[in-house]
Amino acid sequence: MNNGLVKLRIVHDVYFSRKRCTLDCACYQHMQTSCQKERVMLNLEFLRQHPDVISESLMRRGVTVPLAEIITFAEQRRGLITRCEALRVTARRYEEARRALSPEASEEAKEELAEPHQAVQREIKELEIEIAQVESTLHSQMMQVPNVLHGSVPLGKDDQTNVEVRRWGQPATMTATPVPHWELGARLKIIDFERGAKLAGSRFVVMRGLGARLERALINWMLDIHISKHGYVEVAPPLLVKRLAMVGTGQLPKFEADAYLCEEDDLFLNPTAEVPLVNLHRDEILEPGTLPLRYTACTASFRREAGSARRETRGLTRVHQFYKVELVQFVAPEHSYVALEQMLREAEVVLQRLELPYRVVLLCAGEVGFSAAKTYDLEVWMPGQQRFVEVASISNCEAFQARRANIKYRPAPGAHADFVHTLNASGLAVGRTLAAVLENYQQPDGSITVPHVLQSALGVSRIAPG
Repeated sequence: MNNGLVKLRIVHDVYFSRKRCTLDCACYQHMQTSCQKERVMLNLEFLRQHPDVISESLMRRGVTVPLAEIITFAEQRRGLITRCEALRVTARRYEEARRALSPEASEEAKEELAEPHQAVQREIKELEIEIAQVESTLHSQMMQVPNVLHGSVPLGKDDQTNVEVRRWGQPATMTATPVPHWELGARLKIIDFERGAKLAGSRFVVMRGLGARLERALINWMLDIHISKHGYVEVAPPLLVKRLAMVGTGQLPKFEADAYLCEEDDLFLNPTAEVPLVNLHRDEILEPGTLPLRYTACTASFRREAGSARRETRGLTRVHQFYKVELVQFVAPEHSYVALEQMLREAEVVLQRLELPYRVVLLCAGEVGFSAAKTYDLEVWMPGQQRFVEVASISNCEAFQARRANIKYRPAPGAHADFVHTLNASGLAVGRTLAAVLENYQQPDGSITVPHVLQSALGVSRIAPG
């Protein structure tokens, strides 16, 4: 363990000695704050007192944030609040002194108390304006700070330094050169890229015939697994969400350029069902016995992919609209890393039952998403492309989203409420899974063998040209 993480353990031992569990993660801040306006990912007091911990995580991520400036504003805010509170005490004393005057007191005596009282009140109002300005700037800056990485996240700046954890399955031996799914879909007339572009522009597709039915069968089958086998509650959320919901999960303000905004209503098309599922409990305190909460949903997801102009744009890998089965859990902090491994296994079950070869990858520091402390990816083998392609991400966001969305839990009746930990997983991305089915189950004659688990739902065992 490096010196920064050792220091973090010591700091946490001091600050969280009253916690029921042993600290095992590098973002376990639950110190209380006096300002409920601090809907930011980190505890401001923790950041102010231990900037080295945050700085180390930012360095590992390769992210630059004006940390010194944030701390300066935090100290300034703290000093202003202290002065304002002292003035309020003084104002109350003047008020009490005025009330204590006898009815026969002279106007001069009353004026002697009124003038300094009014002066203090004016100073309080000026300070309140200054505090509001500082808090606005501080809040804006804090919203740009990503989650603190878990200590087990490996160093690295891109996908070349992700760590392969394990593999499952062997790629099928093919007698003919495998074809990528976009060619297979066009030949079988089940994916229409040209008409998708005609209707909505590039990176939109039309699924038709057995392609549309295969997509629907995958969705229903995945949901049924997670509901009946893994104990999730299905939710059918709106496809539009408020700005506050996007802020709560960390999509805003950082990734607004990738989101589709309905400007007149200030509503966003869901980039992922994670957003509405996490925000189901925004501004709530979950009572004892409630946790864990496990939700699943399949929605259309919409992403502009504004920063991906040079990335793979063919086929179903990177489109602007796609379906994804999402899993979200709310758990007590001491259980979140057990839940992370559990959700990873639940996503793996889907690929195993489809008999698709895949690998589990632990993302390096530079690849972990803004809201996550630790993330695994599931990458399925695509023989037509001779590469692994991500079909699921499984992340522990610890208290990051809960702090932004103000989601707390009460561990026992009458106990102090604290922030929950939230986790999310793809269970799986439907379009990419469909693409993997086409590429892995292709036959020399150009047909596709339907995976056994989908044959009854689809009503056929083979998708053939014609």
